[in-house]
Amino acid sequence: MNNLFSRRFFVGSLAAAGASHFLGCKGLGKYVANSKVRLAVIGCGGQGAWDVDAFEKYPDLCEIVALVDTDIGAQHTLKTLRKYPNLPRFTDFRKMFDVMDDKIDAVLVAIPDHAHFCACIEAIRRGKAVYVEKPLAHSFHECELLMKAEAEEGVVCQMGNQGHSGNSFYQYRDYVASGILKDVVKVVSHMNMERRWHKWGGKINSFPKAEKMPATLDWDTWIGPAPYNDFSKDLAYGEWRCWYDYGMGCMGDWGAHILDSVHRFTLKGALPKEVKISSLSGANKFVFPIEDTVTLTFKGGVKIEWYEGVDNKPKLPKGFRYVDNKGLFPASTANDGLIDPPLKPGKEIYLADGTVWQGLSHSATLVRCGAQDEKVPEFEKSYEDHWKNFLRAVRGETEAKSPFRVAGTLSQVFCLAVVAQRLGRSFKFDPVAKRALSDKEVDFYLEGPPPRKGWESYYKV
Repeated sequence: MNNLFSRRFFVGSLAAAGASHFLGCKGLGKYVANSKVRLAVIGCGGQGAWDVDAFEKYPDLCEIVALVDTDIGAQHTLKTLRKYPNLPRFTDFRKMFDVMDDKIDAVLVAIPDHAHFCACIEAIRRGKAVYVEKPLAHSFHECELLMKAEAEEGVVCQMGNQGHSGNSFYQYRDYVASGILKDVVKVVSHMNMERRWHKWGGKINSFPKAEKMPATLDWDTWIGPAPYNDFSKDLAYGEWRCWYDYGMGCMGDWGAHILDSVHRFTLKGALPKEVKISSLSGANKFVFPIEDTVTLTFKGGVKIEWYEGVDNKPKLPKGFRYVDNKGLFPASTANDGLIDPPLKPGKEIYLADGTVWQGLSHSATLVRCGAQDEKVPEFEKSYEDHWKNFLRAVRGETEAKSPFRVAGTLSQVFCLAVVAQRLGRSFKFDPVAKRALSDKEVDFYLEGPPPRKGWESYYKV
């Protein structure tokens, strides 16, 4: 690091670059310490606005310098625009990079799933650090290319996965290291809240009819590399998550929050050898099913079960009960008068000795089922959130908690599950060759459709 840093120091003149600016260098990823990270925001509304709020907590580490949104000026972008009325604004991230290349050090990418890849690759190629919302990308192949680009170019990358910097991350890590969470047999995960596409009842048989486009919207850029469909409010404004062509469904949305530590510390970042789908209801060629259960089997026989759908709840751990099928609660021998909570998104971790640990999504602390009042063993506590961790990593002060080399294979697990949902069938997978076993149809969807004309160069990595 010292050799690389010294070499960069003596290339050109600090005075010419500006002493307070980062010395961004493609393929180097090392920056001058004690400077603010100049951040361009790609996606100003919704999740992007929420991330902007999070980055703003660190004015000594970060300065927002540019705003990008394909629908800039629309209602959902106004909160961010009003905060920064004098910053450069763009509807196309490609234009922003051309204009702002020497004025930014990093980007926040908070746009629909299908558009993540191109924005991230463009940033990495230019030597810019990347914070991208989960899931990492829209296809297995895109995740592979992003991991390769991160390794080759050496820039700091982080997938937005807030729990990965929270207490549960450290707890899970420390419990695996100390042997508390050992010999995991099965992880049962669930997200049973109603989703956007449930309103259609699985009866969609075409894309929606074209509607009048808002004057603020650059729809062609919004579509990006994905298959083209005419504008409809049922494709945009968060509805994109419903459609296979643009979103990653429930697992892409929630899987990272629930399964990240399991995947990193128990499964060591592995890919499964088999993907099974069952309890499938409302299967559809266009949008995600109403409910389904995906079972992923890894080396050694460890299984992850994923349950989604309002009524598709997992079986209970021993000693627990549902009341009126509404929630998970410790069993009792009599009517205790307690009100059962809804079954929240989370997981149960089954060990070989019969112990079951339960944890909710994001950074909730794990507890041993049947022993909720028991004091859990000590573990290191979180000392910085996901956004601060990213900024400090860009400044060379620490390592990113969720770099693409970690988040990439996690997202690939979700991509495999989505292919099973889309095809409505199970398949076997070679985790070494990273191909389905004698199944060209699965491999086609892992690769993804050819990019639209004008976007091909992004896939030549």
